[in-house]
Amino acid sequence: MTLRSPRIALVLAIFSALAGFFLISAPQAEAVLVGAQAKTVLFVVSSPVPQQASMLPILIIDGGNYKAPVAGDSDAEEITRFAADYYRKGQEYRVLFGGGRAGKLTVKNSTKDSECGRTGADVSLQTPQIRFNSNVMALATNSDSLGRTTGSRRAPTNAERAAVMPLALAAFRQKGVAASLLPSLDTVNLTATDLNGDGKAELIGSFVVKKTRGGQERYVLFLLAEPDGNSYKPALSNYEKFTQNDIMSGGDIDAIGQTGLYTERLVDHLDLDADGTSEVVTLKLGFEGDGYTIYRRQQGRWQKLYEFSNYRCAF
Repeated sequence: MTLRSPRIALVLAIFSALAGFFLISAPQAEAVLVGAQAKTVLFVVSSPVPQQASMLPILIIDGGNYKAPVAGDSDAEEITRFAADYYRKGQEYRVLFGGGRAGKLTVKNSTKDSECGRTGADVSLQTPQIRFNSNVMALATNSDSLGRTTGSRRAPTNAERAAVMPLALAAFRQKGVAASLLPSLDTVNLTATDLNGDGKAELIGSFVVKKTRGGQERYVLFLLAEPDGNSYKPALSNYEKFTQNDIMSGGDIDAIGQTGLYTERLVDHLDLDADGTSEVVTLKLGFEGDGYTIYRRQQGRWQKLYEFSNYRCAF
């Protein structure tokens, strides 16, 4: 017995250590298993044309801190290192839509050597429930804990559209847009989605009013409307006015609106802090880069939580 006891103790110690490894909590296990990907990365997934999809990083969550990822104007070595860590051929990521799981994507190749997409990757999608277009995007992540619920995102009903239009018109009037111009109002996109799991859909939309005589002008509105009894109330409203002088030389003011230029649009929503209410992610295209904003509902108000600008290439 005295000869066997040390061996038994050694076996028990090894078994105990292995058991401890396999009993690590899910987030810890993920950090151990994925190495360089221990940080949570949030990507935007877009596929404006069928069979052509891409991903682009917009946020890194590291120890609860929100940090900017590589951008198009980052150092070439940093971009190469990011691609090596996150864009290896065959790597898979969870795709999230409407705040919940929606399939996966597989990396085909990094686009780090391209002129205008240095921080992205071409991907193949396994997301049958998502009908991508220029105004319908999704999110992807290496996190196994984000977006574990069923997603909520759909086209609005006729009644919901009718309820939100007076709010949009009122917002334009409050900013001094002439009543004679309001019939030109164009809905770039409108989405119904439940941000807090209460079974009632919020409405998130982008709208443009055009002035075409006496000097070209465009009036742009991003609106988040929350349920208010049997109707809706504005909860977040961002308004901007653009003239031809605001457009880069060679640019076309008519690009504002449906193309997404200078028009804040919904990317998607996701509960990043597990408080039960999703954060809202938006995108605004520019001539030389893109701007991303994340909003969080705090103390009863929607406020900017994070902003990221990604330079693409010279116009």
